[in-house]
Amino acid sequence: MINKKEIKRKLFHICNSMIVSVLVYFNILNWYILLFIVLLGLLLSFIAKNYHISSITFFLKHLDRDYDIRNFPGKGAITFMSGCFIAVLFFSKDIAIASILIMGFGDAVSSLVSKSFGKLKHPLNNFKKLEGTLLGILVSFIAASFFISYIEALFASIIGMIVESIYFNKKSFFIDDNILIPLFSGLTIFLLRLI
Repeated sequence: MINKKEIKRKLFHICNSMIVSVLVYFNILNWYILLFIVLLGLLLSFIAKNYHISSITFFLKHLDRDYDIRNFPGKGAITFMSGCFIAVLFFSKDIAIASILIMGFGDAVSSLVSKSFGKLKHPLNNFKKLEGTLLGILVSFIAASFFISYIEALFASIIGMIVESIYFNKKSFFIDDNILIPLFSGLTIFLLRLI
């Protein structure tokens, strides 16, 4: 069963994807502001790991995994914003927004459903359940289809949730699913438009 902290993390994930998407849509956020946020996050992570600052500790205590608090404070938020940065840097606005929403909604729903209700073994990951991936595809498809075509949203959601479900050794920053989902979802949409 899933704990309350993980539910809060995933709801925060969804809310952030919507906020970032709206800010990108209205040209308030761009790649260099996102890069600044990522760099600021890395600096705050270093500070949090080496010094106790009550306001940072409060957020970490309520939203970060215990392992990450000890080893890489704020990793989830930093990789999330890194994924947003990559999407905005490499893709057009509509593709970037769709990719961010696929990451935010698909990853959160897939994880929550897998851990709470899932019964069917996932063929790509022993820690996930197939129901979570399927519902993640559906929810991310709906979210992305507000910005791109249904076909693009469907294929990008499928690819994004396949990437989300593959087990990677989570010790690496660069293969975190928060970075890979928007990259592969955006690339899928981009390639579909070339066909």
